[in-house]
Amino acid sequence: MWRATGLPVRILFLDGSACLPMLISISYWSWTTLIIGVVGTLFFGTISFFGLTPITAWGCMRRFLCGRLRTARPTWKRRRYG
Repeated sequence: MWRATGLPVRILFLDGSACLPMLISISYWSWTTLIIGVVGTLFFGTISFFGLTPITAWGCMRRFLCGRLRTARPTWKRRRYG
């Protein structure tokens, strides 16, 4: 009964976060929100296809843009076990 509670929400083959832009475009109907909804669904569907959540995709993009090396970090702000 409780074994599937940690799995992500899926609607057909899309992750639940991928369907959120379409819900917004259906709620407020215009061509602009429809295009935003389709582009958002394609984006979230693509990162879901690669096995990433939006939070991990943001971290990967940040690491790609900034690099892995963090310079001049004070000792009280350093990550200890990571």
